[in-house]
Amino acid sequence: MNKIITKIFTAVLLVLPVLLLMSCGENNGIKKSGKIVAVSSITIINDIVKNIGKDKVEAISICEVGIDPHTYKSKPSDPRTISSANIVFINGFTLEHWIEEMVHNAGGSRPVITVTKGLTPMTDEKGFGDPDPHAWFDVKNVKTYADNITEGLVSIDKANEAFYRKNLEEYKAKLDELDKWILTTVEQVPKEKRILITSHDAFRYFGRAYGFDVKGLQGISTEAKVQTEDVKNLIDLVKQRQLKSVFIETSVNPKLLEEISRETGAKVGGVLFSDSVGNDGTEEGTYIGAVRHNVNAVVNALK
Repeated sequence: MNKIITKIFTAVLLVLPVLLLMSCGENNGIKKSGKIVAVSSITIINDIVKNIGKDKVEAISICEVGIDPHTYKSKPSDPRTISSANIVFINGFTLEHWIEEMVHNAGGSRPVITVTKGLTPMTDEKGFGDPDPHAWFDVKNVKTYADNITEGLVSIDKANEAFYRKNLEEYKAKLDELDKWILTTVEQVPKEKRILITSHDAFRYFGRAYGFDVKGLQGISTEAKVQTEDVKNLIDLVKQRQLKSVFIETSVNPKLLEEISRETGAKVGGVLFSDSVGNDGTEEGTYIGAVRHNVNAVVNALK
C-alpha cells in the first residue's frame, strides 16, 4: 500500500509543475490565438483600445455599457478578468478608486497604463470631487489617450509596433475630423443659448473646448449627495435664463432632472452619453459615435 501511495505522490509532483506552467502561460502570456488581452476600466477607453489594437487585441471593459464608474461595485469575476490580462488601461484622475485593490487581488504582474498621463485635469472651484476625470469630452485630449494606449501596447508587443502606430495615426485623423465637426456644428446654437444643464458635472471639458456654460445637478462625481438647495438653485437658474431644455445621462438616475423639467417647463432635450458609450453594434457604441450623438442632441434642443 505504501509503495502505491509513494508512486501516486511522485506522479503528482511530476505533473504539478507542468500544470502550473500551463496556467501561468494562459493568464500572463499572450493567448493561444496570438492576441494581446487588454482590460480597460471603462467602455470609452475600451473603444479606443479596439481602434489601436484591432485584430491583434482582445479588448475587455470592467464597467459594462451604461454602468456608472464613480459608484462601481466590483464583481467576484473582476479579479479573474484582470488576471487574464496582459495589460490594464485606466483613466486616472481618481475616477477608478476601486481599481487598485482589484489589480492587487488579481495577482501576477502586468503593466497598468494611465491614459490621461500628460494631461492637466480641470478642477472644481468648490474643491469637491477634484480632479475632474471626464477629460475625454475634449476630443483633443483623446489623442493623448490614444498615444498612451499605443505606447502601452508597443511596450508588451514590440513585434507589432508598426501596426499599432499606423492605427494610431488613422484614429487621430478621425479625432481631428470629429473635433472640427463639433466646432462647426455648435455654431448653430447662439452663444447666449449655449447653457448645458445635466445630471452630473461631467461636461466641463466639453464646455471649455466648445464654448458652453455647463451646470450639473450633482458634482464631478455621482457619489456627491444632492442637497435640496442644489435642486432649488438649478430650478431658479432654468427659470431666470428661460432655458428650454435640460439633459439626462445614460449612466445616471434621471429622476431629479425629470423633476426639474416638470417644475420649470424645460423639456428633456435628450439623453447624453457621459461615462459610457452605447450598446455594441450601434453608432453610439463607439466613442466617436457617442460624441456625435451628444452634440446632435444638444444642438437640436438648443438652437
